[in-house]
Amino acid sequence: MKGPLALWRILIALIACLGPALQYGLMVYDETLVSAAVKSVEFFSYFTILTNMLAAAALTAPLVAPSSAFAAWAERSGPRAAITTYLAITAVVYHTLLAWQWDPQGLRKVSDTILHTITPIAFLLDVALRGGQGPARWIVAAKAMAFPALFGVWTLAHGALTTWYPYPFMNVAKRGYPKVLLTMVEMSVAFALGALIFIALFRLRARVAPGQGEPISA
Repeated sequence: MKGPLALWRILIALIACLGPALQYGLMVYDETLVSAAVKSVEFFSYFTILTNMLAAAALTAPLVAPSSAFAAWAERSGPRAAITTYLAITAVVYHTLLAWQWDPQGLRKVSDTILHTITPIAFLLDVALRGGQGPARWIVAAKAMAFPALFGVWTLAHGALTTWYPYPFMNVAKRGYPKVLLTMVEMSVAFALGALIFIALFRLRARVAPGQGEPISA
């Protein structure tokens, strides 16, 4: 792939990589070796971070290793629909439930904006521009549930050991297991519906603009 679209993919790949990298630097800056290790575990315990890292990897792999198995996977319609769902849910939840609870400044504001706004929008635009390789199958909606489900299990297990929770709506210490589990069920429904919507859009796009999900490599 050559021309403006290739430059666009390079740009959004760089932006997607910048968000998590900047956030990690801000979290471990000026920490001791022990506290940096704790902060590192917490860093990888945010769904926002994991989703943005997945998006960054999916955008970067076809550029730097186009013949790799991961690059081929990242270009397929199913994974792209799943990643779009994760980013969309991340953005919606943050801007409706969490954004008002803090007021980041400086580089923290930059990182916050990249992670919760710019990368989700950019990935969605990339999907609209390029679609994906192969058919978007409905079964992807079920497969896409594995990632948030594993995240939920990890959050509850990690929280039980440390009393630390990445998001207030998953804080068992304050809300209790019944309310948190109900929230997780509601989120699961949201992920499933989101995945079905994006799969439908992928299928519609394939009919309207067939053959445009070509690989990045020239």
